[in-house]
Amino acid sequence: MTIGVRVFIACFVALLGACGEKKAPAGPAEQPLQGAPEAKAAKGRLVMLGFDGVDPRWLEAWAKEGKLPALKQLMEENGGKGYLRLGSTNPPQSPVAWTSFATGTQPGAHGIFDFISRTISDSPTGLPVSLRVATTSFEVQPAGPPVARNLRTGTPFWQTLGNDGVRVVALNVPYSFPPDPMRDGRMLSGLGVPDLRETNSTFTYVGTDVTDDRVKRPPGGGVMVKLAMQKGLGHFDLEGPSVPGGDDRMKVPVEVQASDAGMTVVIAGKAKALRVGEWSDFVELEFASEGTRVAGIARLLALETGKQTRLFISPISFHPRDPYSAISHPRSFSGKIADDLGHLYKTVGWDHDTSALNAEVIDDGQYLADMEAIEKDRTKMLLDRMGKPDWDLLIWVSTATDRAAHMFYRLIDPQHPRYDAALAAKYGDAIEREYKRMDATVAQVRKQLGKDDALLILSDHGFHNYRRGLHVNQWLKQQGLLTLRGNAASSSREFLLDVDWSKTKAYAVGTGQVYFNLQGRERDGIVPRDQAAALGKQVKAGLLALRDKERGDAIAVRNVYSGAEVFTGGRADAAPDLQIAFAENYRTSWETILGGVPAALFADNDKKWSGDHAASDVADTPGILIANRPLSRGEANIVDLAPTACGFFGRAVPKEFVGKSVLQ
Repeated sequence: MTIGVRVFIACFVALLGACGEKKAPAGPAEQPLQGAPEAKAAKGRLVMLGFDGVDPRWLEAWAKEGKLPALKQLMEENGGKGYLRLGSTNPPQSPVAWTSFATGTQPGAHGIFDFISRTISDSPTGLPVSLRVATTSFEVQPAGPPVARNLRTGTPFWQTLGNDGVRVVALNVPYSFPPDPMRDGRMLSGLGVPDLRETNSTFTYVGTDVTDDRVKRPPGGGVMVKLAMQKGLGHFDLEGPSVPGGDDRMKVPVEVQASDAGMTVVIAGKAKALRVGEWSDFVELEFASEGTRVAGIARLLALETGKQTRLFISPISFHPRDPYSAISHPRSFSGKIADDLGHLYKTVGWDHDTSALNAEVIDDGQYLADMEAIEKDRTKMLLDRMGKPDWDLLIWVSTATDRAAHMFYRLIDPQHPRYDAALAAKYGDAIEREYKRMDATVAQVRKQLGKDDALLILSDHGFHNYRRGLHVNQWLKQQGLLTLRGNAASSSREFLLDVDWSKTKAYAVGTGQVYFNLQGRERDGIVPRDQAAALGKQVKAGLLALRDKERGDAIAVRNVYSGAEVFTGGRADAAPDLQIAFAENYRTSWETILGGVPAALFADNDKKWSGDHAASDVADTPGILIANRPLSRGEANIVDLAPTACGFFGRAVPKEFVGKSVLQ
């Protein structure tokens, strides 16, 4: 599903607090969910397991080879009628698809079209177009608690059921932040929960090798801190959450002690000993400013204590026992999960540190070790809940299958620019290992199912290779559809800062979206609305004819969809005018996502983020659907899961749902 774009909203630097796990006073015992008497469905319970980004081609191949025995058994049961390739959304990416899963509606209705959304200004000054996170907003207030909002339109099916007598438990469902309150439900939010810097996920790198330039120009998703060491001792200030009502950030002094034996980090008078190359357990953090107190947690990784001193700090998670803003419903549920696990756990939604691996401040082994710890916790959360009798509907999602494919596709493709034979020998099975973990999880869940319980396993989309990126804005410029100020050939600045809007007809932001500079819509629009259809046909024809001459005239674009044709519903006015569907090995360039206009037309993808799907063709990027009972028809789409859950419990299907139940 999540891609590795640079955070473009305000980034707030991490703050590290006291080490050692705080033993909070025991709260009241968790009360069982009651539900309505009629909700005790005689036909059993429903378990929905989501594995982000599972590709049917890999699943089918590894199942056939006997590497996924539990999944293979399910796929072959019921005469093979319990397995389908599941249609995704257009575009086939996590925020769009998981929101359709939740609401039972297509993007034009729920209003999520990409990771990034554009805002059109009506102010006579400033930029006519700005960018923001499309899915959620999280804003610190001058006084009182922060305000979190989910920007989707529609009610998730679990909330509908949880308010209608069905006892619901939902764990780590993507883009479910803030959590959805339910009379008879519990929820732990997943992808979409920010870190304590109010960003998607921002790591902190501290080192004697950090230059002033790296401090000013940090890698995407990271903050760089310059460290000076004298006689094995160094100090620096870490900045944390925004000070309410101010422009400053909360700060705490940190001391680093380094020697050949290892590293000790001292925060608030407490010392944490670290061994080089090994992750710490979670350390507790506490920030304070004029009566505002914020708790968080992070893991530390000592990277080097020899010639250089280098320290990595994971993105700062909300403290599950004392969250800055609720990450669960009820609010205490996140703390109860920590009690069940017996330790703290990562709560930031983007839970795998892909930005750190992409920036190469941690290595493949360190990344995978962190992933292993996270997924062990996620699996234990699931199995603990499976063992409790007080639920009717259990939903659980893991994103590790997606993240492994994003970061390690390069090691299964010798033609990828970042292929490394030595690393492939060591980590080339990283994707397969996550599929095997999925298989083991499914096997454990099946052991705890009752004879009448239904099991649905799904993924939101498939996967593709990402070797080359197309600079879409440069292509538009070469077609005479985008002009830069001073008629410049290119721009190194992002956010469309150098676009001459008086001469620009089309522009690109996000992972495959093209917008027209329409009169009456964009502030400085120049394209008459009655010419939009012709402009769309012109852009589509040009992109379909485009060839990558540096790669043997390879096809870069598989299809171009008209927004007016594929996006319908109450939020369709915010949809892109065109959605590019890239061919295998291609995607929007990194620079295009944030509105850049580099000089070249194509660029090699030289990052470890090497697999993708976010701007692939929906027709070629299905997910998977597996059930422990026959499916009702030979094809299905992700919008079918919401009505399936409602139908299973005998509840009326909301009129806005566009799918149909997949169960007989």
